Amino acid sequence: MHLPLTRGEFLKLAGAMAALGLSLVLLFHWQPAPVAAMASAVSDTYYPFNPRRPSREVVFIAVDHKAVQQFGRWPWPRQRVAAGIDRCRAAKVIALDMLFSETTDPASDQALGTAMAHATTIGGYQLNGTRHIRPDAAGMALLANSSLTDSQDAHLIESRDDVELSIPTVLAGQAALASLNTLPDKDERFRHYPAAFVFFGMVQPSLGVQSVQVFLDTQARLRGDPGMLAFGSRIVHLDRRGFTRKNYSPEDSVHTVSFADLFAADFQPSSLKGKLVLFGITEAGVSDIRATPLGQYPGPLMHATFMANVLGGDGLQELSTAAMAGVLLLTLAATLSVVLLRLVLVRAALYLGLAAAAYLAGLLLYRQVGLWMESGYLMGGAVAAALLIETSLLTHSKKHAEKLRLAFSTYLPPGLVNRIVENPEQLKLGGEKKEITVLFSDIRGFTSMSESVTPERLAEIMANYFQPMTEAVFNQGGTLDKYIGDAIMALFNAPLDQPDHVLAACRAAVAMQYAQIRVNEKHAMHGTPPLKTGIGINCGLAIVGNLGSSIRFNYTAIGDTVNLASRLESATKKLGVDIAIGESVYQRVKDHLPCRALGCVQVAGKEQPQPVFELCWREIADPLTGNALKSVASERITTTPSKAIDHA
Repeated sequence: MHLPLTRGEFLKLAGAMAALGLSLVLLFHWQPAPVAAMASAVSDTYYPFNPRRPSREVVFIAVDHKAVQQFGRWPWPRQRVAAGIDRCRAAKVIALDMLFSETTDPASDQALGTAMAHATTIGGYQLNGTRHIRPDAAGMALLANSSLTDSQDAHLIESRDDVELSIPTVLAGQAALASLNTLPDKDERFRHYPAAFVFFGMVQPSLGVQSVQVFLDTQARLRGDPGMLAFGSRIVHLDRRGFTRKNYSPEDSVHTVSFADLFAADFQPSSLKGKLVLFGITEAGVSDIRATPLGQYPGPLMHATFMANVLGGDGLQELSTAAMAGVLLLTLAATLSVVLLRLVLVRAALYLGLAAAAYLAGLLLYRQVGLWMESGYLMGGAVAAALLIETSLLTHSKKHAEKLRLAFSTYLPPGLVNRIVENPEQLKLGGEKKEITVLFSDIRGFTSMSESVTPERLAEIMANYFQPMTEAVFNQGGTLDKYIGDAIMALFNAPLDQPDHVLAACRAAVAMQYAQIRVNEKHAMHGTPPLKTGIGINCGLAIVGNLGSSIRFNYTAIGDTVNLASRLESATKKLGVDIAIGESVYQRVKDHLPCRALGCVQVAGKEQPQPVFELCWREIADPLTGNALKSVASERITTTPSKAIDHA
């Protein structure tokens, strides 16, 4: 398959792509804060497309603005909280995202403890809280009874052995304890929920985990490899820290009841029967506000979201490092294949398409199967790969352009070289058959002249001669094929197409003859004999391209057309003319330039004599001065040849 890059350049690019892939895999595995933040900024946009709504089995009782307006600013007397818990006694489990770590009125504290004891209540504590203490014997016993005993190979965050607990009177009414702590990601957004923490040598569950296992009446099983938290047949996938990604829904989609509504006349306590009820504070200035992918959320909704995910079967599984490595490899391989395309706009469209496909794949996996893929790494990989590819192609293009310029600048006019460099697709290298016009010129009597002057003077004479002759070819868009001693070989209509190549070659020959006159005038000033040049021109099919061996090659033309042009030039001396043209040239220019028939020439390689015509250049104006040597054009002679002129 043809590649725009050389094999070495392609292998170098492939190696760079492999290094890019490895770097992305390592970044995904370690997730440095800036990289993780940028990747999450992409995947966070998936949450608004969440097709599911939180489980209605979870009910959030909010100490909100309405409740504060009705009962006053928080904290309230504990009898008021106790009364609210009593109104929810029909619930299967009551979880409290609240701490009561300070003693108030003993009767009020006792009322709260009693209300909790009349229901299945899960209390909370803060790791590293503001009033951290070492629990007493009763607190330690409750913590021990609340720990997860079925835990293996769990790589959990360890905390110091001080916690902030509720007062003993309140603890006495709680069936179990759980951690209220949640931790943000590296960009300070809360996307993950911790399954448990380790302190006092025990695995202590978070509030959501403890509440769900009590609600489901099953013992949670925690496994570190692979990361998994199981509630019977319900599986929660964990990362290597023991965290799970929360599947957020809009805040107003959570089944929420204002604490004030618990005391409304139309409230039915039976509506909470069999529910998991979570008490928490959302009133501004009191509640902890968390930054989430969907905006600012009250802290208690971190727990409510986890509970609803588990009970509703809406949990998410994040792609492992190995799986992400495979997806990245496919993405980079697909991006690398774009190098085969030559049009930059098509490549750009495919780069955008690959990035869009990576994003849509992540969105589809999220919506359909609950699989979370950080497509930001794939999109970043596609962008980085595109930069590598385009940089490689640009470097290759510059090198190729320089090679073309170097290869053709010695035998093409600058304007034509620029066209080739800017549009290399117009150039067909390697040999092709096409119609061209070939011009040969040669100095008559060169050998005897070269013997009469010093080598230094000869070199000077030839330099003065070749310069205007080459310019005459270039000015007509011709290609200088080569210098052969004192001879010149020029091509027209190669390597680029030239619609008027036959006329162009003839005009170049005329310009060369006039240029020779000016060269001779300069030579006469130094006593150098005048030069006389014979030119042969032929048109026809030939093989043109980079021809030669693997060691050395050159852009040239070969074939019968080239041979006949050379024979025509050789015949000019015997024919007594300066410019001899073949019949194919004559037929193209006879209506534009003065010509006359000379008869036929027998040339080597041809069985039949070849018709020869003279291009009457003296009747054509000098391109430089606009004047012709003959003021009145001679009558054109179209005699039929009487005999062939033998010439090998």
